[in-house]
Amino acid sequence: MTTRVTFICSSKKVCDELLAQAPGMPGVEFTAHVGSARTLLAVLQKEWADVVLLDFPVADEQALEQIEAATLQVSGTPVLLVSPDLSLPFLKSAMRAGVRDVLPAPVTVDTVQRAVDYVQESKSISSRFPGAGSMVLAFVPVKGGAGATFLATNLAEALAELDKRVLVIDLNLYFGDAALYVANRKPTASVVDMVLQARRLDATLLASSVLRTQGGVHILPAPDLPGQLDAVTPDALEALILLARMEYDFVMLDMSRTLNPMAVKALDLADRIYMAVQLSLPAIQGLKRLSTVFQGLGYASKLSVVVNRLDKGGAIRLEELVYAANMPVKRTLPNSEAAVAASVNQGVPLIRLAPRDLVARALQEWARELSPVMTKPGKHWFKVLSHQSGMTLFESITLSRSNAS
Repeated sequence: MTTRVTFICSSKKVCDELLAQAPGMPGVEFTAHVGSARTLLAVLQKEWADVVLLDFPVADEQALEQIEAATLQVSGTPVLLVSPDLSLPFLKSAMRAGVRDVLPAPVTVDTVQRAVDYVQESKSISSRFPGAGSMVLAFVPVKGGAGATFLATNLAEALAELDKRVLVIDLNLYFGDAALYVANRKPTASVVDMVLQARRLDATLLASSVLRTQGGVHILPAPDLPGQLDAVTPDALEALILLARMEYDFVMLDMSRTLNPMAVKALDLADRIYMAVQLSLPAIQGLKRLSTVFQGLGYASKLSVVVNRLDKGGAIRLEELVYAANMPVKRTLPNSEAAVAASVNQGVPLIRLAPRDLVARALQEWARELSPVMTKPGKHWFKVLSHQSGMTLFESITLSRSNAS
């Protein structure tokens, strides 16, 4: 398969040297232009390249602004810079401008080969097991203490009990603690560790990085300390989630309330967004604001309200939340404060610690609705298959999954 590489050279001499070496690269269709960051937009618009290399000998803020404008207007083609400046500040600035990677100067045929390798690695991630996939569920707290992490991790355990492969990705990168809810072992890797190795991201790396719970759930935790978080770019996170959905039946995203490009990318890729809320006036106000923002982002069709710790005798009734937020409640979980607190404090999933608890049963029912199973009742051989229509996933991936709340 031919990889089309376009190079924008800073001088005619550089172009001539590269073009002289290019015929010796099998499987590469190579074109070169003399130009600068100002040339990038025209090249992206006119050429159907798999990757564009831009010679960038001198760091220039105005040039980075031109690159950002070009990559925003034509976002489908990855742009790699070739620069003598490989410092972290410059790398951050380049990434913010939409650059996928910065390769070291000077330009050689090896630089072109690294660009080809980048394209092939990206394609291998996005094309593995075509037609397969999983359901990606995002859990967002409407207000602090809403229980979104408890729901994500314990629902994951309930799904694993049904022999489903489940991965929890903790995307509360500053203060995430999802691993503590269902495991009492220290993780060896984090989300940041994964994206820092994005160029070799594959199923083997993912499998070796996750923390495994006793119930069979895999967890990719947030980092212990919030260092190198700038590495978690939307593109890197997309590659991670896309790989995860190919390897697991369910991918649970434990989100914070922070909305940044990384969070928006994760929510774009989610098939269902669960907004966790409790029956309190501040939580209802938060739900109204959050749902308005999410609807503005085009998520209306995949939003679900989950009322956690429902106390039917409380001061605020469920009907008042529905009226105030102007959104139906798709699922409620009862209040079982003592059992849930014991589960969290011991790091033991509720369905194992107290399987007969009302919340444990509600989680198991939720899991069965998300992943219907075939039953064979009594002595008869009648098979009852609970099946609901699936949802359209990222790009052309189509699943047949339950769209239960």
